[in-house]
Amino acid sequence: MSKMTGREVLLRVLRRQPADRIPVSPFIHVNYVREYFGANDVDYVARTPEVYRHFGFDIMHRNCSIAYNAYGQPAHDWDVTILCEADSRDLTNATIIRTPAGELHSTDAVRWVYEYDAETSTTDYPIKTEADLDVLMRYQPPVGEVDCTDIRRGREAVGEEGIVAPWIQGAFNLVTFYYRKVDDLLVDALERPVFYDRLMRYCIERYETWIGQVLDARPDVLCAGGNVANAKMVGPAFFQKYIWPYEKQLIDFVQERGVIYLYHNCGYARKLLPLYPSLGMGAYESLTPPPYGNTPLEEALTVFGTNTALLGNIDQIDLLRKGTPEQIADQVENVMNTVRGRSHFILATTDYFNENTPHDNIHALGDAGRRYGYL
Repeated sequence: MSKMTGREVLLRVLRRQPADRIPVSPFIHVNYVREYFGANDVDYVARTPEVYRHFGFDIMHRNCSIAYNAYGQPAHDWDVTILCEADSRDLTNATIIRTPAGELHSTDAVRWVYEYDAETSTTDYPIKTEADLDVLMRYQPPVGEVDCTDIRRGREAVGEEGIVAPWIQGAFNLVTFYYRKVDDLLVDALERPVFYDRLMRYCIERYETWIGQVLDARPDVLCAGGNVANAKMVGPAFFQKYIWPYEKQLIDFVQERGVIYLYHNCGYARKLLPLYPSLGMGAYESLTPPPYGNTPLEEALTVFGTNTALLGNIDQIDLLRKGTPEQIADQVENVMNTVRGRSHFILATTDYFNENTPHDNIHALGDAGRRYGYL
């Protein structure tokens, strides 16, 4: 067998087909691309592959995602006003939507936590009552045309060296990110199941219309956030009854169109592991070990078998930032020896690189991954 390109080996592993090595593709997010080039205004869609090449990683370009407009553009009976308040670099954006039946209000906070990394979170959600959902369903305009230019630009930047894997939200993440506070949503499932189901199905069906256009741009993979309903937040019985059906609907929608669905839980997962394979996702990450998660690698390999591609298990918080190159190489060797022949596996980190990760340590990860990744 001739040597496979990075694109070939990644796609073969993600499709659960034989490959000639275990690929190495840690999660490199926008923050690290900015830090690498020393500029917040770097064109990360075009330049992310350069960072992967520098460290010798297989390129899985995740920084070409399309922003989801959860509320839609202004339209008849749907007047959208956004008020922006700046405090140095931080922003607070208040959205007011006026309709004939009342108003919806939401607030998003953008907070810079590091020179090159900002976190965005909703602090006030638009769906506070069942009446709010009625307003949303009655007056929200249809999904408009989606600009997928960044996915196409990402593919051009990667070429035949790698794959493009933009982000979406999983079903539960979607609703808790944009529409309703998570603790309220959890109580809804138990105390107002009809309302809960209406909200979930409305949001997901609208999202599918949007995702359909994203899929038309031909991504290789969709990375989907599934980290909110983690095993520290919900138990197996709750997940099975109230979350599994909606996650399954979205996974099937994507994969029936020939695109791999990569389900991402970067935290606690152990109690939910037995339920995950039945969702049918093509790939799962992040296999986070203690102390930032609780997934034993051996157990995950047994639960998933060879029916799901697995990614992750390398700690980027302590090991990559504070460990020595020798410690990193030892851990990579241990992981590679554990997974070899037992799973379709991509060596990766449990989440994206943190600030000030030493370049020598990142090189150590790439060097060891290539050295021990033979099959």
